[in-house]
Amino acid sequence: MYRLYVNGIHNENHYSELAREFFADDEYEVIPINIENAENLALGDYSLIFNANLRQDRDCIKRDIFRTLSEITGKSPDWGTLTGVKPLKPAMNLYLEGYDFSEVEKGLSDIYMVSDCKRKLIDEILRYQIENVPVADCNKWSIYTSIPFCPSLCSYCSFGSELARDKSILRYIPELKKEITECGRLFRESGKSIESVYFGGGTPTSLNAMELVSLFNSLEHSFDIKLRDIETTVEAGRPDTIDKDRLRAIKEFGVRRISINPQSMNDETLKKIGRSHSSDDIRNAFKLAREYEFEVINSDVIAGLPDETADDIENTIKKLIDIGANNITVHTLSVKRGSKLKQEDPDYHLRGVQEVEAMLDNASNILHAAGFVPYYVYRQKHQMGSFENTGWCIPGLHSLYNIRIMEEMQTIIGLGAGAIGKRYFPSENRLERIPNINDYRMYVERIDNIIARKHKYFD
Repeated sequence: MYRLYVNGIHNENHYSELAREFFADDEYEVIPINIENAENLALGDYSLIFNANLRQDRDCIKRDIFRTLSEITGKSPDWGTLTGVKPLKPAMNLYLEGYDFSEVEKGLSDIYMVSDCKRKLIDEILRYQIENVPVADCNKWSIYTSIPFCPSLCSYCSFGSELARDKSILRYIPELKKEITECGRLFRESGKSIESVYFGGGTPTSLNAMELVSLFNSLEHSFDIKLRDIETTVEAGRPDTIDKDRLRAIKEFGVRRISINPQSMNDETLKKIGRSHSSDDIRNAFKLAREYEFEVINSDVIAGLPDETADDIENTIKKLIDIGANNITVHTLSVKRGSKLKQEDPDYHLRGVQEVEAMLDNASNILHAAGFVPYYVYRQKHQMGSFENTGWCIPGLHSLYNIRIMEEMQTIIGLGAGAIGKRYFPSENRLERIPNINDYRMYVERIDNIIARKHKYFD
């Protein structure tokens, strides 16, 4: 095991996240120390010391760690020393400080050691957002509503989702409406407005048409909004939950954006990851959705699924474009601790990195050729190759909600089990998380306590 001693720090988190991009979890340890003249320490084998003279700042220490571990392992992660979820933020911050695009790119290289290809990606996204997205207004908030149920559970997933059973849904919806009602009452007194609404999960279309209508009515009435007047997205997600009744219910409320998320158009892959539908089901879902003329149909695909190749993801993206997806998010597989795949193969995310890199390159080439542009990006822990998730759209069809949640300059009211709300304080440029309980059973049992905490958004 490598022991990385970092002098002059109290919290090892930033440095541990960086080391994780080079080593498996059991191959290293980051140890904070505070010692004068640490250059003279006698260290054992596989032990390294950083910031021995106590003169370096965090970025400088991380660059030293990056260079040293690159030399030891032969790896050079594309995102350099950036370990956060939101790799666009440093670039956007530099731009807002007055740097031009070329200076921002130089900063990403010199300060954060970001590779050429990822600097190009950031440059594209930065330019798109500056040209097409209005500046966040602290008086405009968003709503995220969680439906934590799915028709089946995917092997890579660690979200707090449950199998969609009628009994569970009937138990959950009345308590969710209680939270909606109280938050809506407080919101109406706040003088704020709603910019976007997002129904996620889970799979919101695990609810039947009548349940969706009831939920939409509750939200509109409680918050005094009309879904048709603001950006509203419903994750229809699984094609096995899409039918005429549900789509009609969604469309009648004026919702213009839905998701149909196949992850892959390879039937063998769908079986391996625990999906209960086929690629034909996906085609049929798109055909049905086109009948209702939704303006935007988003699709998620995942690079790095078991036994897939670069040709497979190329085939998936081409087919999705052909059947009508005009907003595509390319995810790199993240093998979360709570997932079935992580339990069965703890080091899965450390293998196949070159193949995943080829997948992302292929995806970028195909999407660019089809007229798509990248418009937002984020990263997760335990992603294969320490890569990223990138949202692509036909210009003008971006998701404002997705951009805002990555900007972290907007209050987002989280409703339902597993929803993570965020209160933004503009004078401090600070977010305070207001998470709900993940498990829907505990959510139902503790709904009164959860509702009481909602005053945090408004106090």
